[in-house]
Amino acid sequence: MAGGERLAENSFDRIKQTCAAFRYTGGTGLPPTETGSAATEAYLRVVAMGRNFREREIGQFRAAVYRTVHNACLDYGRKELRHQRRAGGSLDERYEPDGEAGPYDAALARYEAERRTDVQEALEDEARRQRAESLARWGIAQVRNANYRAVLELTHLEQLDAAAIAARLGISIDNVYQRRRRGLTELEKILRAPRS
Repeated sequence: MAGGERLAENSFDRIKQTCAAFRYTGGTGLPPTETGSAATEAYLRVVAMGRNFREREIGQFRAAVYRTVHNACLDYGRKELRHQRRAGGSLDERYEPDGEAGPYDAALARYEAERRTDVQEALEDEARRQRAESLARWGIAQVRNANYRAVLELTHLEQLDAAAIAARLGISIDNVYQRRRRGLTELEKILRAPRS
């Protein structure tokens, strides 16, 4: 196996990670279900490109891999977008032979159904989050040691980092970690204990 091909083969994990981390200008990436296909397409490009590199050119190769993978993801995303647009068909075409609705109406109906599902899932997630936060508040209030309880409240309810907690309470960061660890041990016992 030539050195360039070996470089390409050794870069497969990096290619997959780069595809997973890829973002369009708007901040969205490839759908997780499409990342593997994009990585395969990018890998084939890197293998073809790798023949031009030798093992001593590893820095240049890595830079070229990144650029190649980025371009492959862009091309793959454009190709999928074109496919989705064509899959909608003509606006004059009927979705059902005797019906009035066309493929565009079916696509809108699918989108609305997905949106309703997303909204429902978001509401359920928020309800779960509120229940978890309520349980955490209740459990933290049960911690007997006031010092541990204060650190747990600042950590989990106000979501401050250790430096901010230390400044607020006038203690060292090590002391914050110690109180947090001991408080979490007590909180775990409280939450695991059977409640009537």
